[in-house]
Amino acid sequence: MFKRIILLILIVFTFKGCTKDDICPPDTATTAKVVIAFNDIANPTVSKNVSVLSVETDYETSVDVISFQSTNEIAIPLSTTSDTTKYRFIRTTFRTTDTLTNIDKVMFVYQRQDSYVNRACGFKTEYFNLEADLEDEGIENWIKQVTVIRETVNDENSAHITMLH
Repeated sequence: MFKRIILLILIVFTFKGCTKDDICPPDTATTAKVVIAFNDIANPTVSKNVSVLSVETDYETSVDVISFQSTNEIAIPLSTTSDTTKYRFIRTTFRTTDTLTNIDKVMFVYQRQDSYVNRACGFKTEYFNLEADLEDEGIENWIKQVTVIRETVNDENSAHITMLH
């Protein structure tokens, strides 16, 4: 009986120690990702899937960020510690005799502003004056044009950038 009372007291004090600020609610706004829509170069208002797409960082130690079999929109993070982020957008095309891989490099340039959310969620970063620079490879580029639609990245409700291919 005494052991049960001790156990009950320990459980009560364990849960009493947690406060609302210890857990970041899922509906709390935190650092947003940049949303990229892929559209048709022949008709820029029409979305167009990229059949096999991978995105990885374009630094010495490359990190895979995202991979899709087929998509017309993605959301990828921007750096919270730098005013630039470099990515490689890799499109793979499978043919009956071979596989073609085409890599396009895009650098995102922006300004950052950190703001305090609360104790559980910490800080969030908002991005302003977003620019996207596609490395020109002439006819080798599978991404033909990059257009910034919204220069401020503070939500993921709609596309910030359109890539025409």
